[in-house]
Amino acid sequence: MKIEGSVVLVTGANRGIGDAFTRELLARGARKIYAGARDPSTVTRAGVQALRLDVDRPEDIAAAAVTASDVTLVINN
Repeated sequence: MKIEGSVVLVTGANRGIGDAFTRELLARGARKIYAGARDPSTVTRAGVQALRLDVDRPEDIAAAAVTASDVTLVINN
């Protein structure tokens, strides 16, 4: 899997292992990182784009699909 230059969506990216994924993706050269979280205001890591995403809400999934249409890699945390 090539990380450098990729566009990544990480679900549950506001804390714990999801936040660790975003940190490591930045370190490995991901071009863009979408950080999915139920409450985007809880995404605090610089260099990632917060994205409202509650995977139990179809409307959040549909909106995220439009916003993050350039994703090349998904980490479903």
